[in-house]
Amino acid sequence: MALVRPRLNDYHGLAFTQEEADFAIPFLDDDIPLYVDPFLLWKSPSMQDQALHTALVSSFNHLGHLAKTGKEKEAVEALIRISECQEAGLGSARDKHGKRIGEGTAKDILTLFQFDSTGQTRRI
Repeated sequence: MALVRPRLNDYHGLAFTQEEADFAIPFLDDDIPLYVDPFLLWKSPSMQDQALHTALVSSFNHLGHLAKTGKEKEAVEALIRISECQEAGLGSARDKHGKRIGEGTAKDILTLFQFDSTGQTRRI
């Protein structure tokens, strides 16, 4: 009998379910929404996870700095490049191919850095 929407563990006959695992078990025929939660990295007791959180925050701060210093195009291009590659198939892709964010979404992200040191909004 064929399995309906089998997960990787079902296909290989592994004796644990998604509910028992502390990681995402993908469906073989479908992409699942999967994201990194920076708060959980920060809150983790693992020094490696905390270091990843610090690196992630520093990277976004750098992109914000680029946007605020007249290098918006460079920041937008970097955000698009670091978003999901086609081979990954994570996030909210509807098939097995990853989907990068677009220029509009990248600009929306950068608007988080639109306030200057005086508190005035700055159009990016």
